[in-house]
Amino acid sequence: MLSKQSIRKEHSIYLNGELLEKDELIEISTEFSEKEELRFRKMLKQGGKLTIQGNEFVIARKEYKIRNSRGEYEDAAKPHRKEDWE
Repeated sequence: MLSKQSIRKEHSIYLNGELLEKDELIEISTEFSEKEELRFRKMLKQGGKLTIQGNEFVIARKEYKIRNSRGEYEDAAKPHRKEDWE
């Protein structure tokens, strides 16, 4: 079963074309088998479309970029030690 923590605010999950709330999805996930739940969790990480028990789920992810004080987008963190750059 999925938990509330596994469904983040950047996920928009649609069931057969209709937007789902967290509580509705958790209720539906109680009927998932272990393999179906693992597939669903994988799709939460990457987004996409999958069918489980005849229901079509579409998972859209929004990527949030962090801006610095100048309004520019931040790059990913870089290693501090010189040997990590190689």
